[in-house]
Amino acid sequence: MIVLPLPRPFSVGRTLAFLHTSSLRTPYHFDHARRLRRLVRFGGRASVVEFAFDEPEARLRARVLGSAAGDGRAAALRRLATHVWSLDDDLARGYRVLRGDPLMAPLVGRCAGLRNVRTPGLYEALLTAVLGQQISVAAAESLRRRLMEALGDRRTSGGVAYLGYPAPRRLRAASPGALQALGLSRQKARYVREIADRAVADRLDAAAFDGLSDERAVEQLREIPGVGRWTAEIALMRGLGRRDIFPAGDLGLALAVQRLQRRATRPEEPELRSLAERWAGWRSYAALYLWWSLGINA
Repeated sequence: MIVLPLPRPFSVGRTLAFLHTSSLRTPYHFDHARRLRRLVRFGGRASVVEFAFDEPEARLRARVLGSAAGDGRAAALRRLATHVWSLDDDLARGYRVLRGDPLMAPLVGRCAGLRNVRTPGLYEALLTAVLGQQISVAAAESLRRRLMEALGDRRTSGGVAYLGYPAPRRLRAASPGALQALGLSRQKARYVREIADRAVADRLDAAAFDGLSDERAVEQLREIPGVGRWTAEIALMRGLGRRDIFPAGDLGLALAVQRLQRRATRPEEPELRSLAERWAGWRSYAALYLWWSLGINA
């Protein structure tokens, strides 16, 4: 087990509420208001990881179930917990930027301490986004679960079965027909196999994007069939934890700005990108808080 201090501000309630209603929740099992578990792959092997928050003490306890304390996973677990819960984001600094804007300042007050929740890596972020394209939230959730049940990692602990996304090699080996039988369209079956191809070739590792600007990283991801600008931007926010991404093509963000500005029409993408310049450095949090204002956790 490792114990990490929670940075300030950090709202456990708001952050877990976001996760519980977002597209990221699929692999998670909530067995307590502030304790949750999911499968994570360490060194090619799937293990159940538990995250337990102690808000009064401002700390996070993380452990690998059924793992000996000295098995050498502590450093990897520390990196995972820091990444998934955005413990390395200096929100106090970000709030100094966001509070200086009249549109964003009220949202910062309402969402104080809400952190971006990240996937363990870019592979899962891309799968989550692509599987959710052009279908309803409920249909996307059902599709993700069917894929995990058929091809995903599986472990049982304490009588609970935990499912994870398919390992890249297993997904790449699945035939298009098998994927379509699970409910994926012909195009999505191709897209997820293309994502798996790149993961197997280590082209989705975080190190492959080190030193790339956000725009260049977007361009690189858009080389994957089925990954447009919106999908690439969402994946960079959630898979790599990029803090200055604003997916201006998102309908929810346009609707949020329309409501907050009390205007008759929704702003178009170029106008949203121009508006987001005011939040430079922290545009990913601006997007998160705009989604929150609608009750939309994309």
